Amino acid sequence: MDLKPRPLYLDKLLAFKDTEFIKVLVGMRRCGKSSLLQLFSQHLVDEGVPCDRIIEMNFEAAEYLDVSDCASLLDRVEQRAAAAAPAEGRFYLMLNEVQLVAQWEKAVNALRVRGDFDIYLTGSNAYLLSSQLATLLSGRYVEVDVYPLSFRELAAFVDCDHPDEALLARYMAYGGLPPVVEQGEVQALAKTVLSGIYDTVFVKDVTQHIQVRNQPVFSDIARYLADTSGSRVSVSRIEKRLASAHRKTSGETIERYIQALVDSFLFYRAKRIDLKGGSILQGLEKYYASDLGIRNMLLGFPSGDYGHVLEGVVYNELVVRGYEVRVGKLDSIEVDFVATREGKASYIQVSASLLDEATRKQEMEPLRRLPPGKGERLVVTLDRLGLGDDGGIQVANAIDWLLS
Repeated sequence: MDLKPRPLYLDKLLAFKDTEFIKVLVGMRRCGKSSLLQLFSQHLVDEGVPCDRIIEMNFEAAEYLDVSDCASLLDRVEQRAAAAAPAEGRFYLMLNEVQLVAQWEKAVNALRVRGDFDIYLTGSNAYLLSSQLATLLSGRYVEVDVYPLSFRELAAFVDCDHPDEALLARYMAYGGLPPVVEQGEVQALAKTVLSGIYDTVFVKDVTQHIQVRNQPVFSDIARYLADTSGSRVSVSRIEKRLASAHRKTSGETIERYIQALVDSFLFYRAKRIDLKGGSILQGLEKYYASDLGIRNMLLGFPSGDYGHVLEGVVYNELVVRGYEVRVGKLDSIEVDFVATREGKASYIQVSASLLDEATRKQEMEPLRRLPPGKGERLVVTLDRLGLGDDGGIQVANAIDWLLS
């Protein structure tokens, strides 16, 4: 399949092209990091960069299985550079899944010091990357977060000029991972691909990150986070639930497993913020699946539950747009999302429908209790009726908002 453009991310790479910084693309497996580097490589060729000055290596490919440590990585790069035709200008080095190479950071730093390499890395495990980057490359790299397709990107990916409820339903069911989207409307294939991606993440990222002695318990915790998306998560509650199922597990192990799910980019953690004092509240965070298809695969593709699924769609869209997203606490009530970017905050509620007057009042109440001038106040809904301004609160249809 031809590469699909992803200008949001390509523009970020181009902004740092030919700078001293190492560019690090991070995100869950199969979200499109490798394809993005291919797009970037093609852009370089179109600009006139000779192909032999673009060095690409994917450490999951068979031809690089012998590249296992710092020395062998340096040796292979030097071989490729020496084979290039003599020419002035930089080499563009692109290393895919670099965390699979032991002490890769030493090799990358050595190449950075040479000055004739513009370096781009990808990785699928936040723990391995961040710990190694922080030690040796601190201040010398920039991270580019890559996410599954947004709804707008999905529409472009499938050449849909008029995205409608049917496309949104597909997105809410099967998510936006490119290899899943490529299966089109074939649900059985989409489910198979999603299951394979999850299994790959578990085997190649999680088990390399931590020792998982009890895989059923790990999967139970992943399903629990998927099932409670949008609800506060308590480690003690998970511990009791596992014990009642005769799978007694310590709270420390549960916390490690949850952190592994976050570090492998399967779930995002949303902290709570006190809207009166502005302090971050400890404990009872919420978790959202980074891709709705993975979430639904873990739960066996349940029907209905549109409110929680839509909440996940909105959370992910805010993250893609560059917001820091938290859950707001105002006395005994909550604001679904407090989204902050460039010092400005937006307060957002998500509801499948506001057509019932009692539901509308309930969803509006937290936003009405915010002090005047606090920031944008918004409700996102699947409704097509009752939209617009409601006493200073904007009510937006989900598709319109996702495409805005």
